[in-house]
Amino acid sequence: MIYVVLGMHKSGTTLVSQMLHHGGIFMGENLDEGISYDRGNKYEDDIPYRLNLEFLHAPDDQVLYLEPPGNLAADSAQRERMRAYIDDRNRRGGDWGFKDPRTCLTYPLWEGELGKHRIIAVYRPPEEGWPRFRGQGLRDKWKDPIAAWAFLSRWCEHNGNILEILERTTMDHILLGYHDLMTGDAELERLRRFVGRPLEDRRRKDLYRSRPRTYRLLEWTKKRLRSVGRYDADTILERLRSFRTNT
Repeated sequence: MIYVVLGMHKSGTTLVSQMLHHGGIFMGENLDEGISYDRGNKYEDDIPYRLNLEFLHAPDDQVLYLEPPGNLAADSAQRERMRAYIDDRNRRGGDWGFKDPRTCLTYPLWEGELGKHRIIAVYRPPEEGWPRFRGQGLRDKWKDPIAAWAFLSRWCEHNGNILEILERTTMDHILLGYHDLMTGDAELERLRRFVGRPLEDRRRKDLYRSRPRTYRLLEWTKKRLRSVGRYDADTILERLRSFRTNT
């Protein structure tokens, strides 16, 4: 079986991919256990990562200012690389998968090539993800209003796409809440039941650094985005919670 992990950056996709990989679901090559998350081990397979950057016309792995293209498409050479990658993984035998947060934006391209697969999606409230994107020192604070606008826009795009994907897919799927995954055992048990195999608990409390709290700038930015008719982060979050509860 093929597993596709979906989720916004800093939403728990690395943890999910890590648990799958160490549970016997091959998530990529060169996933060095000796390299920590902070040093760059995101449990991402390189080929989907590179293809996603190309699909999104991204010059690098930027996050905040990477807007989805108006016309998402893959050329014949890119589709051939996708098929070669999928064929290679299938020939190896056994369950496998991949994760890259950008797949939230490029999933329609992968969907047409993967065949039967399963989707594991994970979400995190924007208030928990924001500390990883805001300025880390007084000298950078002047950038925060611009960063908050970009962050909430990207959060809404990624998570809004997750909702659309899960609401229309005919593939087996599960939606996990990262906060619940890190603060209790029920979400981990749901994931174990979904994949039908034991998964080692790879959670580390020291990596759960951003807890729920209110940020005035983020709340103001939410209202501004909503007032101009662009995005409504609170509605998307409520829909995610409702979908998770009811499925």
